[in-house]
Amino acid sequence: MPQRLQTLRGESARVYFAYDNPAEIPAKESGWTRFVCLSDTHSNTHWDKDGRMPRGDVLLHAGDLSRWGHVRMLKKTIDWLGNLEGYGSKIIIAGNHDVSYFSTDSSELMNLITIKLWLDKANEEELARVDDEQRAIALKECEEMMDKARLKERGLTYLEFEETKIGVSGIKEWAVYGSPASPRYSEGSFQYSTKEEAQEINSKIPHLTEILLTHTPPYGTLDKTRKDKHAGCKNLAKLLLSGDLSRCRLHVFGHIHEAAGVMIIPATERTPERVAVNAALPRKGQPIVVDLAAWEIDKQQ
Repeated sequence: MPQRLQTLRGESARVYFAYDNPAEIPAKESGWTRFVCLSDTHSNTHWDKDGRMPRGDVLLHAGDLSRWGHVRMLKKTIDWLGNLEGYGSKIIIAGNHDVSYFSTDSSELMNLITIKLWLDKANEEELARVDDEQRAIALKECEEMMDKARLKERGLTYLEFEETKIGVSGIKEWAVYGSPASPRYSEGSFQYSTKEEAQEINSKIPHLTEILLTHTPPYGTLDKTRKDKHAGCKNLAKLLLSGDLSRCRLHVFGHIHEAAGVMIIPATERTPERVAVNAALPRKGQPIVVDLAAWEIDKQQ
């Protein structure tokens, strides 16, 4: 059944979702920046078939690039994103599914490897069962694929607990921060278990961040599971409400597939209007388009 384009409008934001054809989406307003948001594609690459993905100034992918971290699965996604045209910048992070794991049968080595950090103890035990040569080959293959300079050549910026700045048509330079972390759930990478770990991770987010890219949702925002439980990060939610991120105007995440959607959170005395996007696209749906006015916070007040 055909879908009718749905729109949310805020003081400084326009959001477009649930469309059949990207041509239905109006052109962005003069002086605004268009962000195209997706997450949790899990090695699926059919989203742009027949040109059905909208184009924009910035493409944002909020993690779970692969189904289970296989080098070949990750490569499929990186090749797809690297070949996508029509974006001034393409920024990606990892997620808990971008994990390290090897088959115990060396004849069926799955070539699963973490993108970089925080291997679970169980995964370390599995890695220890693979001979050093096989492990070295897989590590080298993944490291070469995710080398920042090589990704840059393909128009991709990979963020792992770090920030970048992106300029858009000489109109504005946006401060972007990316974190692949999420509260521990079963096996996976980039997960934390304690309040102290959450605090340490989220304290790295610069105060001047304008575009926040995390794999986890904040607690209470587009994070309900099928069991009707909130699964987001409480510490991150507290941080967003505190006013410490007083310039954050767009927060893109994923992780909880069934909670995919978008909302505009009104401004408060301490925080600006913020668009929250759960951009998870495990099998179906469309990327969510967010247009932001490119003024500085100081000019708004």
